[in-house]
Amino acid sequence: MTEMKVIRYSDQRYDNPTAIVGFPGVGLVGSILTSFAIRELDMEVVAAVTSRDFPPYTLIHNGNPYPPIRVYGCRRENTSEDCGDLIIVTSEITLRPEQYYSLNTALTELFREMGIKSVIALEGIVQFEEDTKIFACGSSKTAKEVIEGLGLKSLNDGLVRGLTGVMLYEAFHSGMDVIAMLCPANPSLPDPRSAARILEPLSRLVPELKIDAEPLYKEAEEIENKIKQQNEYAYGVAPKDIQQLYG
Repeated sequence: MTEMKVIRYSDQRYDNPTAIVGFPGVGLVGSILTSFAIRELDMEVVAAVTSRDFPPYTLIHNGNPYPPIRVYGCRRENTSEDCGDLIIVTSEITLRPEQYYSLNTALTELFREMGIKSVIALEGIVQFEEDTKIFACGSSKTAKEVIEGLGLKSLNDGLVRGLTGVMLYEAFHSGMDVIAMLCPANPSLPDPRSAARILEPLSRLVPELKIDAEPLYKEAEEIENKIKQQNEYAYGVAPKDIQQLYG
């Protein structure tokens, strides 16, 4: 059985915090959006989860080395709206399927210690059509009511994989409110455009996330332009500036 160790870097207390969890998956949607929010909100590392079974990586943040699974926190700035503080759990590594059970246990215990009762899990799903809507599902009656209020398409039948799937059914049993937002994304590449799409409904739940998503759209355009150039080379069509140079 995989043994997980929680490291605490801060004893900061948070007021009615909401946790957002984003791990690598289809299109890296969860990791991209959580990393973006952490940078934009200048959040501090307050805890981390590590294990001898994890890939031997460290992430350098503000000059300090941290395990690949990290927990960030920030105090609420917008006191005019009815919302709590924000906790974000993010990672750049993909675990083995059996490791998610132990990770969920470690995170659930940490959430209880921090007073977290509401969790939002971000997950990418394979996009089959260009205008596919964002799906959502919840572990409790309260979570389902929130989804209905956001106007998201409810997932009534289907399969949710990875940590998000484990969190959902464990929360259904324990009574914790977990909402999973499932955003269609490109399964072959990082998809910051799909990550940006989640910001709008997410910011209605967490007002602190009313941040400009333009950098994500710009990053998506850069990726698309690079793919276009690679395809042009692959099919023997040189970019316009090279054609002019040699034409």
